[in-house]
Amino acid sequence: MRAPIYYCIIFLLFFSKAIAQPNGNAPSLLDKEVGILKKDAGLKNASWGLYVIETETGKQICSYNSEIVLEPASVMKVVSTGAALSILGPAYVFETKLEYSGVIDSAGTLNGNIYISGGGDPTIGSSRFDSKVSTDSIFSEFYVALKQNNIRHINGFIVADASVFEENPASGSWLWEDIGNYYASGAYGINVFENSYRLYFDAGAEIGSPAELTKMSPVMNDITFINNVTTGSAGSGDNVIIYGQPYTYLRMLEGTVPLGKTDFDVDGSIPDPPKFFAELFYSYIKDKGILVGNPGAEDLVITWNSRSDTAHRTQIAKHLSPKLSEIIKPTNLKSVNLFAEVFLKTLGKVKKNEGSEKAGIEVVKQFWASKNIDLSGFEMEDGCGLSRKNKISTRQLCDMLKVLAKEKSFAVFIQSLPVAGKSGGMASLLKNTMAENNLKAKTGNMDKIKSYAGYVTNAGGKLLAFAMIFNNYTCSNAELKQKSEKLMLLISQTK
Repeated sequence: MRAPIYYCIIFLLFFSKAIAQPNGNAPSLLDKEVGILKKDAGLKNASWGLYVIETETGKQICSYNSEIVLEPASVMKVVSTGAALSILGPAYVFETKLEYSGVIDSAGTLNGNIYISGGGDPTIGSSRFDSKVSTDSIFSEFYVALKQNNIRHINGFIVADASVFEENPASGSWLWEDIGNYYASGAYGINVFENSYRLYFDAGAEIGSPAELTKMSPVMNDITFINNVTTGSAGSGDNVIIYGQPYTYLRMLEGTVPLGKTDFDVDGSIPDPPKFFAELFYSYIKDKGILVGNPGAEDLVITWNSRSDTAHRTQIAKHLSPKLSEIIKPTNLKSVNLFAEVFLKTLGKVKKNEGSEKAGIEVVKQFWASKNIDLSGFEMEDGCGLSRKNKISTRQLCDMLKVLAKEKSFAVFIQSLPVAGKSGGMASLLKNTMAENNLKAKTGNMDKIKSYAGYVTNAGGKLLAFAMIFNNYTCSNAELKQKSEKLMLLISQTK
C-alpha cells in the first residue's frame, strides 16, 4: 500500500510546482494588475482594452477587451504613419514647383502667370527642420530662377496651385471647437508655417476682466478677430478656443488666459495657406524689384481655384522637402496632426491619383488588409486621430505593430516613437526603471481618451508590442497616467 501513496505524493508535489511556475497557469503580476483595474472606481464607467504580444511569434502575453474597438486619439498615427512609411518609403520627398505660362519678351516681361505648384509639402516654413525649408530660402531659390529666365516684370498673376489635394483641408467629423486652432489646420496642397499663426495676449488686472490681444505673427492683413477672451486664475494655462473655418477670415476668440501673464501665446490655423504663401512670395519678389500685375488689376495674387488657365506651363525651379524618414520623426514624437494628414492625402494621390482624405483612407485600409490584419469594427476618419469617429481595437494595433516590426523601414518607424523617460509624451514616464530608454510608444490624449501603443524589450529579451486605450474614465488624467505607467512597467518586466 505504501507504493501508491508514495507516487501520489510525488505527483501532487510535481503538479503543485507546475502551477507555481511563471509559465504555468498562475496569473502574472501584469494579469493581477489588470484584475485590480477591472474593479477600479475610476474605470467603472469606462471602456478600455489592453493587448500585449511577442512581435516575433505573435504569442499573446496579456489580453483584456482586446477585440473591443475604441477611440484612439493620436495613437491613430501608428496606423497612418506606419502605412505611409511602408508604401512611400523613407526616401520619399515632396515637390513644390515654380512654373510660368505665356511668353517672355525681350524686355523681360512675362505675358502670362507665375504658378507655385504645390505637392503637399508640410515642412515649408516649419521650425522643426533646417533653414533650407524656410520661406526665405525657398523664395530665394525661386527668385534666382526668375532672374535666370530673364523675368523682370510679370504681366499677369502669381497663382497658388494647390490642386494636388482636395479643396477641403479638414475631416468632416472634426469638432467645431477644434477647426480654428493650430492643431486642426488641415492639409492643403500648399502648406506654410505648419498652417499656423500665433496670437499674443496680455491678461487683465483681475480675474474676469478682458484680456488684450496685442499682436500676431505672422501678420495677415485680411483676418479679423472678435476678442471675447477674459482673465482666468493664475496658473490656469491656455484655455483659449479660436472659432473659424477654412478660407474665411473672421475669427471668434473665446476662453481665458492666466492672471499675471503678458505676451501669452495662443496658436490658430491660417485660413488659406496657399493664398498666404503666394502673398508672401509676391512681397518677396516685389522687394527685389520684380513687378507683378497688369495696371489696374484688382488682385495681384490669386488662388488656384479662382481662375481657369489651361495654358502650357514651363517649370523653372523645384524645391524638395526633407525625406519622409525625417518628417515622420516629429509626426509621432511631437504628434503633429498636419504631417499625418498630408501623409494620408499623399497616399491617395500616389496610389489612386486622388489627393483626398477618402482615397487615402482606402489606401491605408487596403495596405493593412494585405498584411492579413482583421479590420472588423475598424473605422478611420482621418490620419491624425483628431476625429471622434476613429475606432480601433488594441488587438488590431498590436497586430499592426507586429507587421511594422518586420518591415524594412522598421528602424525609421521605431525611432519616431517617444522614448520612456526621455522624449515626447513619454518623457515624464517610467524614469529610473528598466523601461526607461527601452519602452517606446505613441501616446494619445483627448478629452476622456488616453492611449499608448508601442514596443518594449522585456525582461526575457523578447521584443513586445503593446497597446492600451481608455475611453470615458472618471478618474483624473494624472491618476490614469499613473495606472498606465504601472501597466507599462509590468509589461516590461514580463519574461
